[in-house]
This record gives sequence, C-alpha cells and structure tokens, in this order.
Amino acid sequence: MAFLLIVDDDADLRTSLSRYLAAKGHSVSQAPDAAAALASVETQPVELVFLDLSLPDADGLKVLEDIRRAEPGIPVLILTGNTEVSTAVKAMKLGASDYLLKPFSNEDLSVHLERALRERQLEREVVRLRERLTHQAGAALLCGSPAMRAVYEAVDRVAPTDLTVVLQGESGCGKEVVARLLHEKSPRREGPFLAVDSGALPEALVESELFGYEKGAFTGADRPKLGQFELAAGGTIFLDEVANLPLEAQGKLLRVLQERRIRRLGGKKDVPVDVRVVAATNRDLGAEVRAKRFREDLFHRLDQFTLNLPSMRERREDIEPLARHFLREANRQLGRRVAGFSAQALACLRRRGWPGNVREIQNVVTRAALLASERIGVEHLAAEGGGTEAPRREPVRRVPPASLSLKKASRRAAGEAEKKVILEALALTASNKARAARLLGIDRKSLYAKLRKYRLKPPTKL
Repeated sequence: MAFLLIVDDDADLRTSLSRYLAAKGHSVSQAPDAAAALASVETQPVELVFLDLSLPDADGLKVLEDIRRAEPGIPVLILTGNTEVSTAVKAMKLGASDYLLKPFSNEDLSVHLERALRERQLEREVVRLRERLTHQAGAALLCGSPAMRAVYEAVDRVAPTDLTVVLQGESGCGKEVVARLLHEKSPRREGPFLAVDSGALPEALVESELFGYEKGAFTGADRPKLGQFELAAGGTIFLDEVANLPLEAQGKLLRVLQERRIRRLGGKKDVPVDVRVVAATNRDLGAEVRAKRFREDLFHRLDQFTLNLPSMRERREDIEPLARHFLREANRQLGRRVAGFSAQALACLRRRGWPGNVREIQNVVTRAALLASERIGVEHLAAEGGGTEAPRREPVRRVPPASLSLKKASRRAAGEAEKKVILEALALTASNKARAARLLGIDRKSLYAKLRKYRLKPPTKL
C-alpha cells in the first residue's frame, strides 16, 4: 500500500477520494492548493500525487513542474475537467504519468493508480538491481581464472545482439549474475530485467504468471493482470530453471519466441511483446529432450547461444578473491568491521569442495562475519554438514571412548556455532524472521525448523 497525496480545491472530491483510497488500504493526505501540495511533497513520504490542473493559487502545469523538480521519481496523475487534448499532451511532456478526465469512476481511478504504482515499483527495482549488479559485477571482475575470463569474453560478444541465450551450470554458480550482466551490456539496459524462477511456479499458475490474464478468465479474476513477458517489454526476461516448465507451457513459450506475441489467459487477441529471453538450467537440456521431458523444437529455438558456467572446482583460483569480496559486502551489510581471514582460514577455504559454488561461499563468509570479532578464523567457518575442514592437529595417542566420538563432537560444535549465528542474525534484524532467513542464506521455513530444533527463542524486540 502507498502514501498518496490528493491536490484539488474541491473539498468534496478530496474527501470522497480519500475515503475510497483509504478503504483500499492506502494512506492519504490532502492539499487544497499549490502551496500545501509542495509542502506535503517536501515533508511527507509521498509515493504518488493526484493533481488537479485548476488550482486557486497557481497553474497546475507549473505545480507539476515544481513537484517533478522537488521529487523527480514521484508519479503524478493529472485530474482535469479540460477535454483539450493539447493540455493532456503538455502535462505528459512535463512528466505526468497519466491523466484522468473528470468525472471518472472509482474503477478508472484504481486502474490508473495501480498502473502508475507498478511502473514506479519497476523503476525502483531497476535501480536496486543495478546497485546489486554493481556489487556482483565487482565480484565477477575479481575472478581471474581462465574459465571465468572465457565466460566474460563470451558475454561481451553476445550481449549487444538480441540472440536468445542459454546459461548452463550447477546451482549457485552465478547464472543470474551473468544474465544481469548480459542485460546491462545490451542495448536494452534501460529497460526492465525480470527474473522468473520457473521451478517455483505451480503448474496451474505458469501460464497466467508468464502471459497474464483477462478479467473473468477464471474465478477470482476480477481485473486484468499483465504477465511477466509484458512487464519485461523493452528489456530482458530471465527464465531460471527453464527445464522445470511443464510441457504445455513449453509449447506456449515456443510460440512466443517464434512470433514475439503472447495471448493472455482468457484473451481473444494476441499482444506483441518486445523482450529478450535468457534461460538458465542446471540440467543437460539435450538429455532432457531425449528423456521426452523437454520439447526438442523449444530446445533448438532457445539454443541460439549457450554459455556453460564453470563450477568452483574448475576455478579454484577465484575462491580467495570471492571470499574477500563477500567479506567486504558482509561488513557493509551487517555494519561489521571484520579485518580479514587468518592464514589457516584461507587454507581451509581453498581446500573445501564448495558443492554450492559461489552462493555457498557467500553464505559461509556472511555467517563467519557474524561470528568473528576482528578476523575470521577456522572456528568461524563451521557450517551445517561438517563445515570447512579444520587444520590438522597432532594425532591423539590414545583411542577415545565412544562418549568422545569425534563425529558427535563435530556435530555438537557445528550445532553450537549455528545456534550462535542464528541468534546474532535475529538480533541484527530485530527478530524479523524473513530478513534473518535471507541474511543466513536459507528460507523462512528452514529457519523456523532450526528454531524448533534448537529450542531457540528470538531476542526480545526493544
């Protein structure tokens, strides 16, 4: 829900609009004139403005310019009784998101409002993702292994084209990072980048999520909804784990790639879409075709350019620079000042197999940064499943009794370390379990399971 500002000299209109929008869950502020409007924009967290062009103390177009100057990112919806097209055109040229002719219905108001807020959300997402990409690209540029240099050289070659790209590699090896890099280096960089986790979509919702639906398409569809392909228009859509798409959806995806048109669920006409597709999978698509789980014609249509991303086993030179990069990120994110790694910790990082690839390195380093005070040591690198290998010690001369089983002791030590990390994550996030789970690199369900397993109570909120 959003914080909205209604600027209109008609008190009855302001009141009725405020009641309607508040009933929809929005926070609403009112301004009867230009002076009050600008004061509200400068002092309140306004996310969208409804602006009447006929105000008692100023010309509405001048007020529009002042609002855009004060807060360039705020969407402004014009309310006007003036049917002159030139006025609306001028308002749009000055930066208005859209306009509504008085009198208008509540349904029209809702449609325009949701569209403006959605566009604003997408703009923020682009900014956020570009910031994230900057950090991720920083990690990428640190990777000097021959395997990764070959990947980035291929990205530079294919990014300026509109070819469909398939990224193949193990889970956690950075497929989404490379997809974002492809987008940022392409002529579509000013457009949106939308990532869709094909494996997380319920089969019944795949079509509506990708292609949208019309009002009345099914029970509960009380308004039309744009799908991810339309929302990504002018940009790039990243279909992660594309091999998980059901066969019926694969057929519709093939049609989109061939014709560059989609049809919303329940729709009667095609809608053209201008979007680049980057797909990713941790499976061998050729083997999936032979097993009849993936359409051969879709495979050949997707396979215009394939990039195979190496695992950490194939790029061990990158382990240390990645770990140092993720420590800087953890310090920035968590407000810590961990100076670096001990020599023993770096040796352990280099020896580890990293089956979870880059994602696993990031998670382990972030957890270690939570535990460490000055420098990350071997004792901070323990992780579920045995953790990083500890440095070798002098052999024990006598055989320990069963009660001192090394396996049990390791599990107990790992459990104690994990409990400490979880409690620190909860403390840093004021017991917000969703944020704590993201910080720990696990989902919220797993966090709840661990809280039950260790019988932990989140720190009391202040």
